[in-house]
Amino acid sequence: MDNGDDGNGAATHSRWSPRSTNRHTASSTDSDILRICTCGREVVVQTSWMSNNPGRRFRGCPGIEGKYCRTFQWVDPPMCRRSKELIPGLLIHLNQLETAVKRAKQLVEVQSKQHRSLTVQFW
Repeated sequence: MDNGDDGNGAATHSRWSPRSTNRHTASSTDSDILRICTCGREVVVQTSWMSNNPGRRFRGCPGIEGKYCRTFQWVDPPMCRRSKELIPGLLIHLNQLETAVKRAKQLVEVQSKQHRSLTVQFW
């Protein structure tokens, strides 16, 4: 999940609304840590899974019914170029494996039901 910002001010597609105000670096002092968003709710730590910031955590508005204020602050420092290159490919591979496992489980379930049905008919 991403905050909609690539860290350079450019918006990206995300299921989270873009948030660009109240930007701080990960090295912010304790007094700079964002705790309450502009709508008055306590901020939550979320994780970006966009290719430009994979796995990078940020603080932001928890939202109400899909609506978010523009409160945003990075928790983690920017990722190195190599991490940005490797992690998206690993995530794609992981998703493919998870899909294959899910399909295999469904196939086993169908075959098990068919086997039980044949066993019942035989007896």
